Amino acid sequence: MREKPLHEKLGDLTSSVMALAYVGGGVFLIFSSFSFRLLPIGSIWRYAFAGTLILYGAYRGYRVLRRNQDDES
Repeated sequence: MREKPLHEKLGDLTSSVMALAYVGGGVFLIFSSFSFRLLPIGSIWRYAFAGTLILYGAYRGYRVLRRNQDDES
């Protein structure tokens, strides 16, 4: 098994951090009352956007894990 080059490691780290940021942003929208008055509390659009962020973050995280598992085998 070869060691990954630095640019691949940085790409994986960046993708992992962004996946957490998307999930964190979605959770923040659901549980926070602070949204710059763009998405009012209780709005269906706020929860739809939050759900989309969480799903997209989970998808990005899954892709990173899957790519790492493929590289190891």
